[in-house]
Amino acid sequence: MKYLVATILALGASSSAAAQDNDRDSTLATSITADEMRYVIESAGFAVDAELDDGIGVIGNDNEGLSFGIEGRACNDAGRCLGVIFFALFQDAGTTEYANNVNTRWSAIKATALDDGQLLLSRYLILDHGQTLANLRLNLATTRSIAAAVRSEIMGRNGSDGASPRAAIDWGDDSGNYANDGACDDARFQADGDQWDFQRKHVLRDATDCRARSAAGTITLILDFGDNSGIYANDGTCDDNRFTGEGRSILMTDSHVRRDSADCIAAYREGTINRP
Repeated sequence: MKYLVATILALGASSSAAAQDNDRDSTLATSITADEMRYVIESAGFAVDAELDDGIGVIGNDNEGLSFGIEGRACNDAGRCLGVIFFALFQDAGTTEYANNVNTRWSAIKATALDDGQLLLSRYLILDHGQTLANLRLNLATTRSIAAAVRSEIMGRNGSDGASPRAAIDWGDDSGNYANDGACDDARFQADGDQWDFQRKHVLRDATDCRARSAAGTITLILDFGDNSGIYANDGTCDDNRFTGEGRSILMTDSHVRRDSADCIAAYREGTINRP
């Protein structure tokens, strides 16, 4: 399965990430240009590698195979737009049932099943009363995090290795009590992993068995904890709101989805949180 954003014009080499400009970040924008959209993506640490060939907007990628975009709405002839939409588009993934499921779980995003079978994730902001570029960057981060979680689900559902390629999966080590027994005991690969304490304890601790079972095609990564890129990562509390339980923080924002892995893995192993 390919993950493409529609109607883009390739620019060639990706731009390097731009450093954040505190003065520019704090500027209140009541409209936005393509240059400012580019800044939002690059200052978030991502690359811009395409422009829309229809409309005003740019396409970025997170170097993990996920593409996403920013497109202006209600734009004038001078290229200034009064609204902005953050989006990601997935091919061959758009069923009405799944879109409704995404909308139920992630209120910060709108999922739409398109007539051609694609799934559109979008987040729309009106700039009439002003938004700082720093806040627009936060909206981009929220969109990207949810899109990454949705992509992981889609790829697991379709049995493809595109969302979490085997080469990209963090297998961990073989420190588990039941490692090297021929069975993958890591709860991330088990639909009923929450129900078994030994599987929770084996998250990232049964590398050889799980890698072999994945290569054989008998297991698929179901639960992806993501990375530690969240602003509250490594604070001892799981901030990923996909999880429930006493080990979850009070934060409700979707921007921490798949971005607090160390805290969430520790809580999951201890049984203080449960998966989505």
